[in-house]
Amino acid sequence: MAQNTHPDWHTLPTPDFDSVIGKGLGPRFMEYTWRDIILYALGVGAKKDDLPYVWEGVPEGLKALPTFAFVPYLNAIQLQPQRRVPYAPNELPGDLIIEALGGYIPNRLHMGVDLLVHKPIDALCGKFLTEDSVEEIFDWGEKGVVNQCKMEMYDIAGNPVATVRSQHLIAAFGNNGRPKYVSNKMNYPDRAPDFECEDHIADNLAAIYRLTGDTYTTHINPAVGQGYGYKGVFMPGLCSVGFAARLAIQAFIPYQPERVTHIATQLRSVTFPDTHVTFKAWKLEEGKVIYRMLNEEGKAIVDNCLLEYK
Repeated sequence: MAQNTHPDWHTLPTPDFDSVIGKGLGPRFMEYTWRDIILYALGVGAKKDDLPYVWEGVPEGLKALPTFAFVPYLNAIQLQPQRRVPYAPNELPGDLIIEALGGYIPNRLHMGVDLLVHKPIDALCGKFLTEDSVEEIFDWGEKGVVNQCKMEMYDIAGNPVATVRSQHLIAAFGNNGRPKYVSNKMNYPDRAPDFECEDHIADNLAAIYRLTGDTYTTHINPAVGQGYGYKGVFMPGLCSVGFAARLAIQAFIPYQPERVTHIATQLRSVTFPDTHVTFKAWKLEEGKVIYRMLNEEGKAIVDNCLLEYK
């Protein structure tokens, strides 16, 4: 990630993006136990009183938040074969672009994620088998390209657990004739939210969340964040996604994450630890909710969010 767009990308040959379409990092796997489930819940803001998420001995049984399925996507701890830093399929076109720019790293932003849940996640222990790929590279004009990746997740018997799609902006080589990127927009009702609440992103939440596997130094080393022009450490985007999704589940189907079938989220702004947030949600029909989460200045952290459940 860098602060600027390469000034001369317009004059350089466009990389062969077709060469990475359908390519991935090969079959990988991630084993987990109830401790990982609980650590993830704490990492997206679950409180000590949220016993179904944080106590393995809760009488009704420990529950896994469905967004735990994002953990393998960016993971440098449990995902095998293990790598020194998180490495997802979005890095494949990124590496192409960096090579085309002679080693220059243009601005790269995680824009959004989409989660289809095929079956509830076993909260006590399990093993995810993953297969990922670059699904498409979209043209976003002067802004650059949007790389859409897909990760299919299966249980140890090969049964589908979840499908994760993730969109990443790379600020170079737009206007390339590829399919145009169309941003997903929700039509929020012209009325007060059906549910609204305040919450707080703790000052140590980024430090906790990184233990789930997203070990980028931007989330722990203030000097690195400052080097990118920010005031210091900033939150992992997938942490903000999980934080807001947890609030949406608690608002409409509290402690019933096994009912979730679909979550979609746009990442809108860099967020910092020790931030007060406002969550707003509208129920469109039974089983369908749209929501957003705002920071203290009223700026969206995540937006155009969708929760579907059965």
